Amino acid sequence: MATVPHKISRSLRALQNRSRLFCLVSALIFCNISYAEYQLLDQIVAIAEDDAVLASDVRSKMQQIKNTLAQRGATLPPDNILYEQVLERAIIDSLQLQRAYKSGMRISDQELNEAMERIAAQNRVSLQQFRLLLEQQGQSYVAAREQTRKEMLLRNIQQRSVMRKINITESEVENFLNSEQGRTLLEPEYNIDHILLPIAAGASAAEKQSALQNITELQALAADGKFIDIKQQITAAGAQHAPLGWRTLEAVPSLFETTVSELTAEVVSDPISSDSGLHLIKIISQRGGVQQSNIETLVRHILIKPNEIRNEDEASDLILEIRRQLDEGESFAALAKQYSDDPGSALAGGELGWNQPGKLVPAFEAMMDITPIGETSQPFESLFGWHIVEVIDRREKDFSTERAQQRARMAIAENKYDDELNNWLQQLRDDSFVEIK
Repeated sequence: MATVPHKISRSLRALQNRSRLFCLVSALIFCNISYAEYQLLDQIVAIAEDDAVLASDVRSKMQQIKNTLAQRGATLPPDNILYEQVLERAIIDSLQLQRAYKSGMRISDQELNEAMERIAAQNRVSLQQFRLLLEQQGQSYVAAREQTRKEMLLRNIQQRSVMRKINITESEVENFLNSEQGRTLLEPEYNIDHILLPIAAGASAAEKQSALQNITELQALAADGKFIDIKQQITAAGAQHAPLGWRTLEAVPSLFETTVSELTAEVVSDPISSDSGLHLIKIISQRGGVQQSNIETLVRHILIKPNEIRNEDEASDLILEIRRQLDEGESFAALAKQYSDDPGSALAGGELGWNQPGKLVPAFEAMMDITPIGETSQPFESLFGWHIVEVIDRREKDFSTERAQQRARMAIAENKYDDELNNWLQQLRDDSFVEIK
């Protein structure tokens, strides 16, 4: 009888073991089924260097493209063609982002916030309204931020990698400036306002004189404002307000061409006579063009700043002492060499050379601008310390040539950019490990 419980016990243990094994196998089976379903839902479709491209990302992008094309009424490409294009784009983007991260590129939260605010402003809504609009369309604002961050990184790595490959020669700049494209790019545009006072073909001398008097009065009324501001007076005089809008000089009617080329902005022209009547024109604003001149100032200075052995009060006392010595006839250059804490200019007697507007800190530039030629300023303080400035000379310099060359280089770079970008992307793709599953 003692052996029966033992047999039952062994049988029970065997049954329990089989039960555990069944549970374990069942769990593994269900786990595998769940994993298989997950794989079907989101499997890796490509390896790009150290990153994996997921099927879900490709499908999501395909759907976005389909929605966009459908809204535009465009023909949808076959799914297999669209899939290949989206997959290849995802691989290229992944390779670029990896290159950006490895080179230390990052987009700060502040930069991203500013970018999102610009996007909202472009849509003429506030950032909060933009967020609500996205959510109403079933989109995630967080996902939109992350996509914007990626696009900023892509743009940055592209510009860094491509722009340094673009080489522009002096002959290319010269040829561009002499080309029709260059002349068109550099030609200014004028926003031209216009009043016409019609005169009949058979008008008498008295009627012509009356019309001239009316147009002259309108000229005086519009001197300090816009033509639109005197619309009632224009109508009362029997005239018409007919703006010409934005025009290049070549597109301006020949009747007004000379006047526009000589007219200063915001100044009303004298009456212009034609077969149709009397005209007034006014240049509201101008854009484009390369005509520019700036006042340059030849200046030198003495800088005294606090340091380890001189506190702020001692620095202030020293600059006043230097000013006293200048008043007594001491040489500015000699005092600059002896005292100035600006190592870049001290050995040259404090000379900073010719300076264009905006080159120096505001406090320095403001004092420089009000100091007459040949005179020395009183001591003043800037972010760098205490200064005394001497203005040696001023001149007006024409920067039109420099501006033309700069704009030509920018235009040539833009023309070359796409080709260089495609070459760089192809090289990046060729040099990288990519496996499509």
